[in-house]
Amino acid sequence: MNETRTKTIWSRLKKRNVLKVALTYSVVAAILLLAGGPVSRWLGMNGWSTKLAAGMVILGLPIALALSWFYEITPWGLRRNSAGHIESTNQGEDDETNAPSIAVLPFKDTSEQGDKGYFCEGLAEEILTALSRYTQLRVTSRAMSFQFGSDRAGFEEIGRKLKAQTFLSGSVDKSGDQLRVQAQLVNTGAGAVLWSSEYAGLLDDIFDIHDDIVNSVARILGVTIDSDYHVIRHPVNPKAYDFFLRGLSYFARHTTQDNVYARQMFKQAIEIEPEYGRAWSNVAYSHGIEYMYFNASNINLAEAARASERALELAPNLTSSHISSGIVCCMNRDYRKAQAEFENAIRLNPKKFEAWYFFGRTKVHEGDLERALKLFERASRLRPEDFQSVLLQAQLFISRNQKSKAIEVTLEGIKRVRAALELNSSNNRALNMGAFALLRLGEAQEAEQWMTRSLENAPMDSIIQYNGACFYSLVGEAERALDCLENCLIKVGNINREWLMHDSDMDNIRNHPRFAEIIRTFPD
Repeated sequence: MNETRTKTIWSRLKKRNVLKVALTYSVVAAILLLAGGPVSRWLGMNGWSTKLAAGMVILGLPIALALSWFYEITPWGLRRNSAGHIESTNQGEDDETNAPSIAVLPFKDTSEQGDKGYFCEGLAEEILTALSRYTQLRVTSRAMSFQFGSDRAGFEEIGRKLKAQTFLSGSVDKSGDQLRVQAQLVNTGAGAVLWSSEYAGLLDDIFDIHDDIVNSVARILGVTIDSDYHVIRHPVNPKAYDFFLRGLSYFARHTTQDNVYARQMFKQAIEIEPEYGRAWSNVAYSHGIEYMYFNASNINLAEAARASERALELAPNLTSSHISSGIVCCMNRDYRKAQAEFENAIRLNPKKFEAWYFFGRTKVHEGDLERALKLFERASRLRPEDFQSVLLQAQLFISRNQKSKAIEVTLEGIKRVRAALELNSSNNRALNMGAFALLRLGEAQEAEQWMTRSLENAPMDSIIQYNGACFYSLVGEAERALDCLENCLIKVGNINREWLMHDSDMDNIRNHPRFAEIIRTFPD
């Protein structure tokens, strides 16, 4: 047995508490056996009783070790231990039936000026991301949990709408370099506070505060992390980290202008800390997202490639470094390298939704629809509230002429869309993609209303305009469809040609003279 194999087995034994149980069992058994002799003599029992007790102790050891391997004690009772459950990136559905679940809410800004909302959101997102690495824990996505402010809903409503057993909330008071953070973990079923803590210190202490919150929550919920998935954290200038958190806040809004603002913040962080790998990764990510969704210019592609190369050099163990590189490779049509990068990202963190999702989109660009379906399906399981990965499956099933399967996933997709709109009725992406789901289900009137609202709300969003073109093509309104398609080019840049050429939703306008003219304006 080689050294690596030995270390892996040893790591798993520790992670599943087998070694701890073995040590505790041995100590307790020794005490009982030592005390057993005098007690037996005092009770007038024969020597066979001591031998019987010793035999039972010996037989009980493997049983105790087996139980510690397969089960663990948590606040939710005895449940099957899922530590190390993901053995490879090709494994099927994760066993999360009995897994504890948590939603991380945006922390409340209690600073005197009330202008530190970005820091509060950023810290909460960092905690959410760290908790998402625990294979045994189901974590609600930022897009869903951040719809709830600290004072906007009661624990019962949070539990019901987010389907979470617990939620983490808190507050941040930041003044200059002084920092005060309060956090608490609450059971949504009873409203009971399971854990709470307050921290006071300097901005430099934010990393220790972050780690203590994450570790405390994991301990209370009874989950462990595979040692192979730990990210090595390099010291970062707190000022640079402050700009990085500002960037995260903008980036999460998913609009053209906010994407630009986010990139500016990440670049400010790099000016302070030139070797800040995470910031370089997010610069690459922002350029890649802009190229894919808003403006497919050569400048965006070149800058994404440059930043991605730097991110991989500085932070090769960071999942987002490989995701951003995969997006760049996809846009460069280097699909083999893109696949390798996404597989690297998944090996680093099998629960990273974005890795599976953008891997799926890459396979669509490549024309491998069968693989794309599997990747989107896996992404949809990792994030049960996400509607995009489900509705994209419906589109691909239509392309493969599997209409009954398309209807099946559409029903699931519209269920998720309505849940998202219940939290935020102005969710343009939900309205836009949900319109297709309603159309496939025969609810054309409501579908038209949703599509119109999304187009009016986001005239500069290329994806929403492109989806408008698909929608009106399907309902037979060719001119409106072509108007939306032109908007993708004239107003906000280019949609990707590969996706356009494989999209069956465009079949009704593909022979229209205007369509051929528009296609000629798209880059090869």
